[in-house]
Amino acid sequence: MEDKLIGFLGCDKYEIILYLSRILYHLGKKVLLVDFAETEALYQSISIPDTLREENDYIHYSGIDFIQGKYYERYKKEAYDYILIDFGYNAENLLLAQCEKVMFVTDLQLHNLKRMKHISYNGDGERFLIIKDVFPCKIKPEFIQEQLRCLMIEEQHVYILYQDPIDMKYRIQSQYDHKFSFPKLSKPTKFFLQDLILRITENLSQKQLRYAYRKAERGK
Repeated sequence: MEDKLIGFLGCDKYEIILYLSRILYHLGKKVLLVDFAETEALYQSISIPDTLREENDYIHYSGIDFIQGKYYERYKKEAYDYILIDFGYNAENLLLAQCEKVMFVTDLQLHNLKRMKHISYNGDGERFLIIKDVFPCKIKPEFIQEQLRCLMIEEQHVYILYQDPIDMKYRIQSQYDHKFSFPKLSKPTKFFLQDLILRITENLSQKQLRYAYRKAERGK
């Protein structure tokens, strides 16, 4: 088994990583989540009581492994099909160069856009741009995309996710509930997740994807 590293750079994207990990798990993949982000949002979203957390060891919950980034090099011993890594905004992390795919994540907020514009990435990983929490205002996602031309991301690798109250509900619940589920995400978000899984995985049929997604969204 060879580790396939998928990197995530930018603003909070913990729910995306969690959704993808659950779908991959139900596709029969062994998955590790790694949190290097300064916010520790992904770490706080692992659905176990704080009393079960071990600071320097793996957390294993519902088929998924997790470790904080600062302990990754020291304690990572097993092989995984997929390792999903939240780098926060740190493009200097040496693991980024090993990532097959890199997801740049931002929203419409100026402070997040400015931080993203300062990211320098020269790796060979396939690049994707995710513009999330878009809503009607004078700042359009096309403006964000134009401002981030320096990332050299192909048009077909750009995802625009509009703000949706149901999506927000499941995002918040993912940090509190001990059974992680997302049964009624908006159709655009559902399409985005399934399309990204097809790009990440190999030789996956639509039937296999639908089956895995249904099990994941029910919190299985």
